[in-house]
Amino acid sequence: MKFCGIDVHLRTLSIAEIDENFNVSLLKNMTLNELKEYIKNTPITLIGVDAPYNLNQGLMNDEAYRNKLGRKINGHYNKKVSEYELSRRGINPFSTPSSMEIVRSKNYLSWMETGFKVYNILKEKGFELLNESNLNEKKDRGMIEVFPHACFTVLAGKLLSNKNTEKGINERINVIEGQGFTGIRDYLQNINKKYKDDFLDALIAAYTVYKIYNGSGTFVGDTVEGQIALPVDKIKDSYKRAVDLTN
Repeated sequence: MKFCGIDVHLRTLSIAEIDENFNVSLLKNMTLNELKEYIKNTPITLIGVDAPYNLNQGLMNDEAYRNKLGRKINGHYNKKVSEYELSRRGINPFSTPSSMEIVRSKNYLSWMETGFKVYNILKEKGFELLNESNLNEKKDRGMIEVFPHACFTVLAGKLLSNKNTEKGINERINVIEGQGFTGIRDYLQNINKKYKDDFLDALIAAYTVYKIYNGSGTFVGDTVEGQIALPVDKIKDSYKRAVDLTN
């Protein structure tokens, strides 16, 4: 079986492919057209996409819905439920806007439109969005929304250093190798430094959908808006950054 992770950028995609034995068979940057060919020619079981599946449906702006969540909520408006569930635990994703106009008007969000295009390509190739309600029926050819920062955090049990720093890169490699992967540093050795964190995000996305496939992952959020997958079966109520005692 093959499991794929896609880290989405404005113009390119970072792709990682693994099997159920944690062999890494592909680390490559692709365009959207190259993704089409890759999907066409590669038998993939599940694909994890580091991007929102759709726009914000406004559930967290609905007071009746907020009351149904059963806890006192201060703020957290203009987020998806999945984004709320992460941010209340100290894991902060981008808030997905409610319209394409907002996505296109903000440079720091424009990559989300590329993500929507990725999902459309996958749908055209027969992949179906998976969540906790349809997983068992559809998991042999599905696509799943992931957020690598959250995946690394729940596996480490704490917030890691910035992924653009050498320390942050090493922490993420340690997390991945702690799951049973070997030789990750060798895979990354010849990759441009500016892409290393992207491929680590793609790898953890692929690992996360593997964990969902074998029943040891979980989802957060509401199926109406789209859920985010995590590579653990239970998540903590809070995640904090470890205190650095070396300073």
